[in-house]
Amino acid sequence: MNTSRNTKTALPSAFARHYEKLGIDSNLRARLESSASRIFDLGRRTTEQTFELGDHLDEASALLDEGIFDKWVKNRCGIAPRTARDYMSVFRNLGDFRDELVDLSAGSTVLFHLAHATHEQIREAIAYAEEHGQLRVSDVKDIVANGEEAEDKGARSDVFAAGGVTGLKALIALKTRDGLKLFVVHIQVILQAIGTALEQKRVIKEALAKEIEDLSRVARMELESLAQFVEPDSDLRRHPRSTQFPRKSEWAVVNETLQKLGLFESWPKSKDLPGWLRDEVVPVLEWAISKERKPTWPMALAADDNTMAAVVVDDAAELMPEAEAEQVDAPVGVEANPDRFAERFGDALEQATGGMMTVSSETPKARKQLEKVPPLAEDVPVGDFGATSADETSINEASSSPAMTA
Repeated sequence: MNTSRNTKTALPSAFARHYEKLGIDSNLRARLESSASRIFDLGRRTTEQTFELGDHLDEASALLDEGIFDKWVKNRCGIAPRTARDYMSVFRNLGDFRDELVDLSAGSTVLFHLAHATHEQIREAIAYAEEHGQLRVSDVKDIVANGEEAEDKGARSDVFAAGGVTGLKALIALKTRDGLKLFVVHIQVILQAIGTALEQKRVIKEALAKEIEDLSRVARMELESLAQFVEPDSDLRRHPRSTQFPRKSEWAVVNETLQKLGLFESWPKSKDLPGWLRDEVVPVLEWAISKERKPTWPMALAADDNTMAAVVVDDAAELMPEAEAEQVDAPVGVEANPDRFAERFGDALEQATGGMMTVSSETPKARKQLEKVPPLAEDVPVGDFGATSADETSINEASSSPAMTA
């Protein structure tokens, strides 16, 4: 061995303590240090050195449990455990094509991706590299993806050929998996289009309809196909139809929202459109595709907010002079309280004029309401003005008009 290797083989005290902590005995330490020394000697990572590094790491991994190996390769060799497994995959899976890949000078990252391909895909990648003079990561990904797509199509054809209840279950599983994915993607596209429209100063109703109207119809049909049964029409039994979600249920609202989005004529007017989209459509559709385990139904919160807003409006209406005018015009019952009326009108007047005008809370004695209306005076002859009854005197005293003198 040369001098440099002897220097690297010498175990520093820090690593000695590390070996003791991992419970590795002295004999095993020597073999691991030999692997570590060869790893350090490799230097830069050429194609050939990538294979050699995978060989040394594979040898060391065979001596240790997986968890212990991860700690050793990270602390002793400075290589992340995941990267170490990539090198070992290159050594294990690409050994049959080593000479060809070395001749092509394939980079280590390319080899990492190629190590998880099938032998047919590896041969296709090598042929591609020989034809084009190079092999990139994107080239390997395309080759692997095309192979997986072809394999998936083959698997699907087998599913459609299987019969019986087992075959039907396989079709249902395929429908549930792929149909659900498509439904989620379509809702995401609708939400994205609505979000873009709401970011503008003005929502162009016709332009948004062109983007989401047809797609909303598709999403609604997908939802019914995934989640509803089929039943005969009660009137025309020859024409089956999808069952309905329970009335006023959350999914019924989702279905109705998609139905409304798919019918442009049912949309609110342009001035009310942004509020409808923002407060109703978006929350409902986001709930429908939420990945939370138990997403909170947003419209319950919206209903509570609307109730509170209605209460605030009613309270404010009591302070408005217009509302008070309507109350004055309305018939007043026997139990009406004019003092309360004056108090509320005074508050409204003071608020409207910024305190410039107020209504006195003191009621003049001459206008104080009588608790009991006095009986009408008895008829007095026209010529008899001499006698004045006590009741008549009371009425004259209560009058606010000045007395006339002859």
